[in-house]
Amino acid sequence: MNNKIKIIIAIGIIGILVMVAGFVMGSGPSSIPAIFSDQNLPEGSAAISDVQTGDIRSIELNLFSSKISIKSGENFDLSGSGQFDGYVLNGILYAGATEAKRSANILGMKFNVPSKWICGYGSYVLVIPPDAKLDQITINTNHCDITCDSLIASKININVKHGDLKIDQLLSADNASVSVDGTLDAASSQIAINGNISANKRLSIGTSGAAKDNTMNNTTISNKRGGITLYGKLTGNSSLQSNHGNIEAALYGTHANYTLPAANANLLIHESVASTAKETNEDDTKLYGTVAVDASKGNASISFEQ
Repeated sequence: MNNKIKIIIAIGIIGILVMVAGFVMGSGPSSIPAIFSDQNLPEGSAAISDVQTGDIRSIELNLFSSKISIKSGENFDLSGSGQFDGYVLNGILYAGATEAKRSANILGMKFNVPSKWICGYGSYVLVIPPDAKLDQITINTNHCDITCDSLIASKININVKHGDLKIDQLLSADNASVSVDGTLDAASSQIAINGNISANKRLSIGTSGAAKDNTMNNTTISNKRGGITLYGKLTGNSSLQSNHGNIEAALYGTHANYTLPAANANLLIHESVASTAKETNEDDTKLYGTVAVDASKGNASISFEQ
């Protein structure tokens, strides 16, 4: 029997044993992770509680079928109701499902599997100190809803499949790539160099009266089905794109601060300016940026706010 056939048979046996043990112990697939409770963390890794704030430069969070809260707090921390890994290796905080191994004894036989096969099915809280200086935050989730206080790093990569993302305070990065299958709601966003923010359902960034606080440079904001609501200052070359929904954007400044497409049947540009407390004497004709607007199966309305 060749090695390929042996591997296929072994995988099949493991799958059957895990499923049987899972249903016996907990009556469902979500009980299977409890079987693999023994952690085998990578050599050289450290517990999160044993590492100083300044020693953590990046975060990698990966989870499946869970509710996730990312909060501000005094020290880095990770807690949860389900199975998860949490350790620091080479300056990276690994949270949730990782490449580390987990082991279990099933019917007298010991099996090792990657933790990414079984971590999840719970509620998790990741704590990030507000004074942390992070090079990168990477988040990959499937069937998870995420609620954050703030996400601040030089580079942010977020991919949320079959879930929603809510940021109550601030998303801030030099470069940001954010893709959400569900709804995306960010109270404030600041992108210094490049950004790509997309959602399949409703997408909302900023709040009325605070457009100036959301400066995004060279940023594409796109939505498939739920439309876009934006209060912000778009600099460089940016775009607003909605396939099946309306675009409602209040840009900081005046029409003269932006190069916009000509008004047409589904694009309305309001020349009046909603005034808030204006803190500076910026030239109302200074060019902030060029903004492409495309609402292919909906309407777009652009207004201005100072």
